[in-house]
Amino acid sequence: MTSTNLFKFIFLVSILVDTNCTSADDVNGTIVEIETGKIRGRISKSENGNDYYSFQEIPYAAKPTGENRFQLPKSPEPWSDILNATEGTKICYQFEPQLSSTVMSEDCLYLNVYTPQKPGSDNLLPVLFWIHGGGLQSGSSTLYGPKYFMDHGVVVVTINYRLGAFGFVGTDDGVIPPNLGLKDQLFAMQWVNRNIKAFSGNPEQVIIAGESAGSISVGYHLTGPWVDDKQIFHGAIMQSGSALADELKLENTTDAAFKMALAIDPTFSSQDTKELLKFLQSANATDIVNSGVSNGVALEKNGGLISEDAYPAYLKQSYKKVPVLIGFNSEEYLFFYRENETVLKQLDETPSKLIGTMINMSQENRTVAGNLLKQLYTNNTSFEENVGGYIRYGSDHMFITATCKQVELASPDVPHYFYQLSYKGEIAGNMTNTNTLPPGVGNVAHGEDLCYMWDLGSNSDLSQFPEQDGVMLHNIVKLWTNFVKYFDPTPEPVGNITWLPSEPSTLRYLNLNTTFEMLEHPRQYQQVKEVLETYMELPYRVFN
Repeated sequence: MTSTNLFKFIFLVSILVDTNCTSADDVNGTIVEIETGKIRGRISKSENGNDYYSFQEIPYAAKPTGENRFQLPKSPEPWSDILNATEGTKICYQFEPQLSSTVMSEDCLYLNVYTPQKPGSDNLLPVLFWIHGGGLQSGSSTLYGPKYFMDHGVVVVTINYRLGAFGFVGTDDGVIPPNLGLKDQLFAMQWVNRNIKAFSGNPEQVIIAGESAGSISVGYHLTGPWVDDKQIFHGAIMQSGSALADELKLENTTDAAFKMALAIDPTFSSQDTKELLKFLQSANATDIVNSGVSNGVALEKNGGLISEDAYPAYLKQSYKKVPVLIGFNSEEYLFFYRENETVLKQLDETPSKLIGTMINMSQENRTVAGNLLKQLYTNNTSFEENVGGYIRYGSDHMFITATCKQVELASPDVPHYFYQLSYKGEIAGNMTNTNTLPPGVGNVAHGEDLCYMWDLGSNSDLSQFPEQDGVMLHNIVKLWTNFVKYFDPTPEPVGNITWLPSEPSTLRYLNLNTTFEMLEHPRQYQQVKEVLETYMELPYRVFN
């Protein structure tokens, strides 16, 4: 063989080898090309042993470091090699990571895509876009394994977003944009809109969902106009949290930003926001995390994503008219409750403290309304005598009252499938902070719903739990994925029940327990509502 022919032979073999490798990857669906380059994922197994395609730690935004710190998310730079997307370890800065296998980093704006269908298929599947909870201070996309969803014909996306001071401290003039964590979430939704077809996901059927702070985040995305008049999601799932409550709000974000600088360096004396930005961009990340300043969702005074509180927005019907699945656990506050006789005594002596500080009410009326709530929750005794009344108040005030008001205001315009989770299984372990439940309280604490949806590691093997726990998990996953696919959790009955949308006069809801049943008038909402609406004054901001 001449040298020329040998060269041609080697060249042809190399092409065939490359072609065969690419072809094999294409066949098993582990290489996908998105707008910024190619990524390599892996094949995993669903609960039923079916293959699904897992792509983790895909950058949806540029690293928010250096000049990008405390700035709006930007598109990532393209890459030329195939990016490894087989592991998810990076999480955003927070006080205590929940998994030892994760690594805290400012470089954390990544998302995960899981699809039960070979990427690139023309048969596009609806998309569940998940926003994790954690009080806007902790959590990550890594916690939420999609195994139980993958047998139900939906694509699942989970995301990281900036937390704590990095995501929820800003300045009113926009030099440090407020609500960067929410803007990260929106940026990720826009990424999904542009790229999800590559994973066999349907950009015309995206349902955003979240629990706790994730649910409140969903609530904020529901208010206000579409960005650039483009609809990027088509339904919403809200678990244990409404933006109509005063939870996670920050009253003065500019003050918080300057206090953060002083906490890092007590000699910082400038009142110029541009100098503040420059200082914070050069500060040590750990010092920012440990600064201890208050942070949260702030109104954007110069217009922007959050230019109005959610409650007045709902009152004037300024919200996105998409179907919503929404609800709460039977006693959310058990997760937060700590025995504290001093707190109970203070509420008994000063019932006006039962009225949230963001509710506009005269001091005289605040005292009257507070006394009425105290009588309602303690059955005309005291909180010291009736700890259960205090726990019920905590659940209502933090989560349930605002959720009920949202359903009441929006259900005439668009379907709201309302629920209460009251099933107490072993699968959630002990998520309460009291050994003995006081009389008159529910028993499902905040966060327990997650154990009946996601593979959290502790619930990977359902055979370790009572059979009814597995039945509940499968029913909830079926209801949720039905909503993602059909905007209706029971196009056919599930567990012998047809879940009817709520309506404002009775707030009809599905009680999720060993048996499902449709009920009306959740908890003490009607009485609490009457007290608040009697004594509240304009301007309205929150309803809890």
